Amino acid sequence: MEKVASRKSLNVAGALLFIFSVQFVIMLFVTEALYHNYSIANNYISDLGVGPTGWLFDTSIVLLGLAVISSSYFIYRGFDVKVFPILVALTGLGALLVGIFNENFGHIHGYVSDFTFILGPLTAIYAFRYENSPFKFFSVVLGIVSYFGIFMFMYTNSILGVGGWERLIVYPFLLWGVGYGAFLMGLSNK
Repeated sequence: MEKVASRKSLNVAGALLFIFSVQFVIMLFVTEALYHNYSIANNYISDLGVGPTGWLFDTSIVLLGLAVISSSYFIYRGFDVKVFPILVALTGLGALLVGIFNENFGHIHGYVSDFTFILGPLTAIYAFRYENSPFKFFSVVLGIVSYFGIFMFMYTNSILGVGGWERLIVYPFLLWGVGYGAFLMGLSNK
């Protein structure tokens, strides 16, 4: 009976991560298209959270944050481990706070963005312990690519611009969320 509950929990966690990560990626593209004169090279992602697309972007990232936090509970139930679900929950909390404290909140927004930028890749890398090959190696690579993006964002804005480097931070751990969600749903069917 315990294995059935674990599989169902992993299925729910996977569905939450997959659906809401995909939802946010789609809303990111939609808000970029709707925001007049928006440049993916020269504008920060968070610029989408203020102005004409603010309500859509902020709602989307708040939903993502809530879904990631919720998934951490089901990951805890499914794997019966403590540290990894805490990392997942903290990453979700970061996303939630980015949506609540948008750029209009100045330094607070910067702090919660940094919090999310650091924890998202760390969570993807730490997930290595709870994944199968080859996906576990992809998770590590995605986390490393995000950290490379942070390094480049901090030390250069050339080539890709601030928006491009920021996307190199965010996209890998968003893609990890989509992939990990699918992985968990696949585990739950075994």
